[in-house]
Amino acid sequence: MSKIKVLSVIGNPDLIHFRTLQKTERKKTYEIQEMHESEYDHEMKILKRDASLRIQLKRLQPLSNQEPFTIDDSFTSKTVKRPLLLIQNGTPMVHSNRRTKFTQSLINQAYESQLSFFNSRKNTYVQMILSIDEQLYPIIIELYTEYAPKACENFVKFCEGVTIDGDYYTYKNTKFQKFKPNGFLQGGQFAKKVSIYGDYFEDESYALQHDCEGIIGQVNDGFQHTNHSQFYITLSSMSYFNFKRVAFGKVIRGMKQFSKILKKDQISPNIIIQECGRYDQQAQIRMKLEKFSEDFASVLPQNAESFNKFIDAEQDKHSEAQGDFTKLMKFLVEQMKQISKFAYSLTAIKKAILQLNEQFQNNQLCLMLYILDNQQVLLADNQQGKYLVVFRAIEGTDSFRASAFIVFKKQTTMFKNVNLNDLKQSGEQVVGICYCVYGTTTQLVFGTGYNLSMFTLQNSEFKLQQKELQIPKTETFYCSDINDDFIQQKIISSLPTNNMRYTNSIFTTLHRVVRLGGLAMYKDVTIFEAMICAFTLARSWGWSFCAGTTTFNQIKVKNVNQLTYLYLGQQKWVQKIENHFLSIV
Repeated sequence: MSKIKVLSVIGNPDLIHFRTLQKTERKKTYEIQEMHESEYDHEMKILKRDASLRIQLKRLQPLSNQEPFTIDDSFTSKTVKRPLLLIQNGTPMVHSNRRTKFTQSLINQAYESQLSFFNSRKNTYVQMILSIDEQLYPIIIELYTEYAPKACENFVKFCEGVTIDGDYYTYKNTKFQKFKPNGFLQGGQFAKKVSIYGDYFEDESYALQHDCEGIIGQVNDGFQHTNHSQFYITLSSMSYFNFKRVAFGKVIRGMKQFSKILKKDQISPNIIIQECGRYDQQAQIRMKLEKFSEDFASVLPQNAESFNKFIDAEQDKHSEAQGDFTKLMKFLVEQMKQISKFAYSLTAIKKAILQLNEQFQNNQLCLMLYILDNQQVLLADNQQGKYLVVFRAIEGTDSFRASAFIVFKKQTTMFKNVNLNDLKQSGEQVVGICYCVYGTTTQLVFGTGYNLSMFTLQNSEFKLQQKELQIPKTETFYCSDINDDFIQQKIISSLPTNNMRYTNSIFTTLHRVVRLGGLAMYKDVTIFEAMICAFTLARSWGWSFCAGTTTFNQIKVKNVNQLTYLYLGQQKWVQKIENHFLSIV
């Protein structure tokens, strides 16, 4: 019996090692080196209905000297043996020996390392933003163009949008029509079966094995060489698909968060492709390399005064001040300065909460300290004080981290012990706010009364950078985790920029809005975080919309666990959103 010789593919665990296959097995691949054309010709006539058609096969080249490559939101890839240099959402992180070094030189090394890596791969990348229950999940897909160039080109064209025979086709705003838990998602269905090559196109390679989640492949009609627009994403190992369906790509970022939500018991079957298109990874990295250090970095004025001197000078302006508030502000800002030393460590939240507990017990400068991170309530032994503090110790992800606090004044008599109900106050009763964004340039924004000032950490001391902050009038970015047709069609599409910079860190986004100008939209934010953002925008000539109002003084805390939507930006955009909510438009 004659045999078909198949090239062996080595050098990457994602690619299978082909062995010699018996002709009767009929699990053929197109990496064919030798074959009896006369025996194979009749199959080609049936499948392609064109005896003259011959598929020119490209000899497979292994990925030489390249280690397994995986990027995910967890940053815990076990396949990478050397220290991992990663970039997510515009901020680089350099992990080595379970410590994080956050310096500009290492940031540049991380970017250059990724640029070099992607240049060597020479693959195509596609980004999709998937919507599940109004939550958005961005994923990035790497397409192996060397092994399945036709399948990759077909997929990219439908992501970008293509006109075929006078009809326009795109994956954007289409639904995944099939969802099998722990199996796969299937999408890309149109009114008729179509591809950019006509009706069907041939299988090119079975080199990529379905041995993990995140594999992208072509859906066929049950037999070989019937590929069209439909594709699938595996949610687990699907070895049944090997040698039956052509896999041509893999999700390299975002799969962990996406698969986690799909494993929930009560999950909506309506999974929509909100956005999709070609993703130029190299251009994105270069852009971030050029712009990241410029986001918040600025030169301090000469003889800039420290925060302690600034707050003392503010106290001198009020003859009735007794100094309790000044001491409290110095204490809280000092805690942020200490947190900045370990903000990006693996146990940052635990360390920050422990530090707040220890320092509060030693000082007790406020009646109550409510820590949002673990909803812990710390009460002073002496109930003769005035102030109540809500403190967010660490907020954000591994890429962006910040801290913040808001200060209220006790409204009940000194004879009544303080409790969480004392935090049920309005924006009008807020005494002061502060947030601190950590990074290569650690900056703190402090506000009290009608003043809003910014400080930069230099030589272990916060120095005054700018007084009377005012947000720019032109938007340079937008940030949204809200899936709403009005937001997409009337707001985002009308913005003067299409630069989306989404991050889970609300205060990092707030700082970008204040410093760079932009529009930020979040679905679920704690009421205290929303009040900090609303206070900041009200004092920097911007607008905010949360808890049913755009007026800061009218925001009311009804419950300490209350969540609200949050919109931040210029008046013309936020007011349109408010009118939409109030059904005026």
